[in-house]
Amino acid sequence: MTATEPRPSSEPVADRPSSSVTVYPDGPLVLRGDYELREVDGETITAGHTVALCRCGRSALKPFCDGSHKVKKLNRVGRRGRR
Repeated sequence: MTATEPRPSSEPVADRPSSSVTVYPDGPLVLRGDYELREVDGETITAGHTVALCRCGRSALKPFCDGSHKVKKLNRVGRRGRR
């Protein structure tokens, strides 16, 4: 992934959540922190620490991002999820 890293938080480490989701403009959702990604039936797809999830719907590796968003621009989403 070539997206820029998010700005460091000014919150003390103890006050930060153990995981976070960063919405990259015209790019994926990046989940940082320990996670377990599951199918609807509860079967684990993967678990780990960092993963990029597709938002554009074009990835051949769904639900993971494969960079296909670079071909199709997404509508930018505001800070509160509004267009």
